[in-house]
Amino acid sequence: MKINQRRAGVLLSYGYTGINALVGFIYVPLLIFFLGKDEYGLYQIMGSILVYLSLFDFGLSNTVTRYYSKYLALKDEKGGENLLAISTIIYLVLTLVLIFAGTILYFFIDDIYSGTLTTSELITSQKMYIIILFNVSITISTAVFKSIIEAHEKFVFLKGLSILQTIIRPIVVLAVFSIESSALILVIIEAFINIVAVAIKIFYTLNKLKVKIKFSFWDKPLFKEMIRFSFFVFITAIMDQLFWRSDQLILGAVSGTSEVAIFSIASQIVSLYMALSIAMSGVFLPNVTKRVMNHASNSELSELFIKIGRIQYLLLGAVLIGFILYGQEFITIWVGEGFRKSYYITLIIMIPFTIDLIQNIGLTILQAKNLYSFRALVFLGMAIIKVAVSIPVANYYGGIGTAFVTGVSFLIGNGLIMNIYYNKEIGLDIYSFWKAISKLSIPLLFAYGIGKFIDLISIGTPILTLLIKLALFIIVYIFLIFNLGMNQYEKGLIKGSIQFIIKLKKKTQF
Repeated sequence: MKINQRRAGVLLSYGYTGINALVGFIYVPLLIFFLGKDEYGLYQIMGSILVYLSLFDFGLSNTVTRYYSKYLALKDEKGGENLLAISTIIYLVLTLVLIFAGTILYFFIDDIYSGTLTTSELITSQKMYIIILFNVSITISTAVFKSIIEAHEKFVFLKGLSILQTIIRPIVVLAVFSIESSALILVIIEAFINIVAVAIKIFYTLNKLKVKIKFSFWDKPLFKEMIRFSFFVFITAIMDQLFWRSDQLILGAVSGTSEVAIFSIASQIVSLYMALSIAMSGVFLPNVTKRVMNHASNSELSELFIKIGRIQYLLLGAVLIGFILYGQEFITIWVGEGFRKSYYITLIIMIPFTIDLIQNIGLTILQAKNLYSFRALVFLGMAIIKVAVSIPVANYYGGIGTAFVTGVSFLIGNGLIMNIYYNKEIGLDIYSFWKAISKLSIPLLFAYGIGKFIDLISIGTPILTLLIKLALFIIVYIFLIFNLGMNQYEKGLIKGSIQFIIKLKKKTQF
């Protein structure tokens, strides 16, 4: 059975996001119950360190996907094999650098967190750090295999594996926690599941895709081009983590684990919100790269930019308005009264971040055109300023203050600077984009107005009341968007996706 990998990848991405959200809503309160607020905060601090160590990928993963997609488009098998061999060598060198730098960092954990963590928490954090360093080293040294699968657009396999990991992780963790629970045990389980997933990717690449990694010669021009491209992707990755993870590290150093736990709840909600957007744009890098290689016009790329942006806005708009209306009620039910402040932190970040999320296909276009440097440098500068401002703000205003600084940074960087660059330098039709988005905003405002009346409902238990409100709001939103917002292309896309799912179900029935 031939499967449209791109469409299936998008659908599975949204399926993964939905499952991840559902699992998180059940899993996170149980983690907090087993670990307690402070140890859960410790787990989040160490999770932030894990993400920073992952930056030792230096942006090479997207680079390999881009260049290997290029060789596949050109049907240059030998060049592709050599590229993969060079990439593997680079990954191994990066892993050695990671281990060296990570070992040095280990001896500074006490100095960084001695003011806010207890002695037992410091000992636990050091043990967790060793497991995290080992886990990241395995991931980076084998990252070339994930890039190969992405370049071949085998999104069904990748997303399916991600869904499987998401489901298995809480089952294993909670089973072990019924015997003994700790943040250290949690990190060990997550590392084990990740390593198994890496082994599966290697097996799939070598045995299913029959890909060969064969060194022919050291392609110096290619190496230089890859390093240049990776550098700016890496700078952007640093920026992303400075925006998303620095707040938790700063709060951990100046406010303690409790404030980190509150901020982490907001961060997880925003991450799920972001995943709804990335689910679509994430599968387009190989396709956009091939279009650029075939000299796609600016009008063609602008059309794609607007189409994807509108679809993302349709989806994100429902979540944003729904969260504004019912988010505080949801958080209280989900994780308790002690996390009420997470609602305001989430909104302060989520609203300006929406601009970036409905335009992130533009980042894919920049990668495909090898024009990532401007965004990388601008956002690196903004990220540094953001961290510098967040440190004193966190001392006085805690998580609310750091969230405000993050929100303003997104508004300036994504809302102003990048839109000017897309229009002036890349040639994307930004005026038409915002005109299309403005038209979609009208039914969204109607949905918000009706949602306020729905919020007056109070039936039975708080959970039942919230579920009824959400169900009614979703029905109203879909009705308004379908009749007042969607164009014929978008309506056809939904009908086509439904027909695709039905056909796929029929063909897979025995």
